[in-house]
Amino acid sequence: MKRTMTMLLGTFALAISVLAVPAVAGAAPSGLVDSSNRVIFNSGSLTGVFEGNVPHITFYATNEVGRTTYQLNFRALMEFSTSSAEGTYESPMMVARADFDSASWTPSSFYSIKDSTGTTIGMAFNFTLNSQMQIVEQTPPPKSLTAGDVVLVVKAYNNTRTLTVNGQSVTINTAAIKIDFVLKNWPFASSNDKLALQVNMHSDYNHFDLGQSTGTTTVDATNDEGAGVMEHSYHETSGVEQDVRYASGPVTSSMNIGFFHFLNTATVTSTSGKTQSVPVVASYKAERDGPETFLKLYLVYPYFPSGSTLVHDPSFGLQGGLPTLYIIAGGAGVAGLAAVLVIRRRHLQIQRFPKSN
Repeated sequence: MKRTMTMLLGTFALAISVLAVPAVAGAAPSGLVDSSNRVIFNSGSLTGVFEGNVPHITFYATNEVGRTTYQLNFRALMEFSTSSAEGTYESPMMVARADFDSASWTPSSFYSIKDSTGTTIGMAFNFTLNSQMQIVEQTPPPKSLTAGDVVLVVKAYNNTRTLTVNGQSVTINTAAIKIDFVLKNWPFASSNDKLALQVNMHSDYNHFDLGQSTGTTTVDATNDEGAGVMEHSYHETSGVEQDVRYASGPVTSSMNIGFFHFLNTATVTSTSGKTQSVPVVASYKAERDGPETFLKLYLVYPYFPSGSTLVHDPSFGLQGGLPTLYIIAGGAGVAGLAAVLVIRRRHLQIQRFPKSN
């Protein structure tokens, strides 16, 4: 009896785990622009919806019933300096900020991604700053970025691809979308300053699991930590890609979990064409932004000379998860079946050993 129940539970768990893994091959990426000027980009089991005038993204599993919706907003650039006295912790001080929502953005037409032989291996489009974006500084004179200074190059592939980025291998499957974040001409106030890209993350459940060298850190982003709490350092793993997962709720029918990955290096190209790899570090905080509370993730880049171009390669998508609602229901079904087997077994025993006179 115990063996039968174990086999039933094992078979059910295996079936669920197989269903939970996103497809890694299938139809080529496709896209369209709807009547609201939103770009709807499909890659494998993933759909990403890009707002037409700001770099805000909503993504989800395309055909999943009871799916979870994930939100990913490229929010701002912030230059900051760090000051420290001997024996004290460095505290960042914001020097300048450029708000992405304050400017206008335009998606390009879709175009093919080709390999070195000319074979089409995917589809892409560019999401480009097309107006002046004011840089608000604590000290005048005011500066700004101009049209074309910030571009999000959005890419999806026909099949799982292993790419080489800064000499390191990165795998992108078909349930993921890669973004090349391209920044030109940031006017640093000081060569000692750093620059942070703020990315806001939100979901229905609004909890997140951060894969760090110290282990997995769970962040409850329903709780606003407030202005008095400093950002927390993200302790990067030894891997190339750093993993931030949208945690699933305690009871969910979703068989997928959203993720955001970022590489631990970026590329800077000087005006002369010389390229170099620079380290990328991060920090995070749960904080309100407008009417909602987000996980605010800050991707931090070192100073680079005026006129240089920085390229960083984050990605987002889906990975397999366990639908706890189905497991609960399936567990209840298995328990019910086990109870029937027990009753039948006892009934057979009664028939096999009738009472003697």
